[in-house]
Amino acid sequence: MNTPLIKIEDAIKVFTSHGSAFRRKRFFAIDHVSMEIKQGQTIGLVGESGCGKSTLGRCILSLLRLDGGKIIFKGIEIHNKKEREFRPLRRELQMVFQNPKTSFNPSMTIGQSIINAMCLRTDLSKTAKLEYLTELLNQVQLSPLFAGKFPSEVSGGELQRAGLARALAVQPSFIFLDEPTSALDMSIRGQIVNLLLDIQERNKLTYIFVSHDLQLIRYVADYVYVMYMGQIVESGKREELFSYPLHPYTKALLAATLLGREERRQARLQSLKGEVIAYDWSGKGCKLAPRCAEATPKCFEENQVLHTINGRQVRCWRI
Repeated sequence: MNTPLIKIEDAIKVFTSHGSAFRRKRFFAIDHVSMEIKQGQTIGLVGESGCGKSTLGRCILSLLRLDGGKIIFKGIEIHNKKEREFRPLRRELQMVFQNPKTSFNPSMTIGQSIINAMCLRTDLSKTAKLEYLTELLNQVQLSPLFAGKFPSEVSGGELQRAGLARALAVQPSFIFLDEPTSALDMSIRGQIVNLLLDIQERNKLTYIFVSHDLQLIRYVADYVYVMYMGQIVESGKREELFSYPLHPYTKALLAATLLGREERRQARLQSLKGEVIAYDWSGKGCKLAPRCAEATPKCFEENQVLHTINGRQVRCWRI
């Protein structure tokens, strides 16, 4: 039972900027990331836009290839498999995308899109797929009439439910939820989150839940990883990390959300300067140092190592 469903070991993904050969720069979208995800667990993954969260999800689903490291699913290395070899595993690993309006083919009805996802279900006949389509729509609290509608004819919340139904169509064991509520109205977000939790319990699913909303992560996650410029800078159990953050970046994220009186009081001291700019890192020192209010000269000189403190991980020499 302690064997992780997914184990990521020292994963690396490098991108190269556009431009002339002399101006091109390489940057680490994923920089030696390691994590473990246990069966039935919800992992919260947080960090500013551009920190590598979505890239990590695409690598897990083999939509992008790693440049180094390993991804192990149920004891099988999947990062280096060719598409033909990986295809049987696509039933197990699914993704719900951030913007439902761009993740559906506008020329296909919702029903057609969901049935199209069932191409991996060789165990179902055409009639069985139609019956299962109705069952899936019921699971996500949509009327069977939605099967005949086009994406442009339904609301964002309804379309995100359909996106979840599409992910469930192949009976996965793991779903990467890439900010599934960020494009929705506040009144709809709670409904989608509770639906996700209900479906997780019913189907014994494992989630990685990506969100900028730390209050939401505090509600849904069992364990939280904090990413900055491709690196894990802190990880820990949900309540420990939210109640007692260690890394300056985690403190700044929490202060920005104004979670509690202490964070309000410290918000000005712990705020970050500027934005995430991957190209600005020289390759030496802490990636956060140019923005960190607690940085010292040593922070600009020494690369930071992720070390363990009382069962938690943190990438900061001062802690």
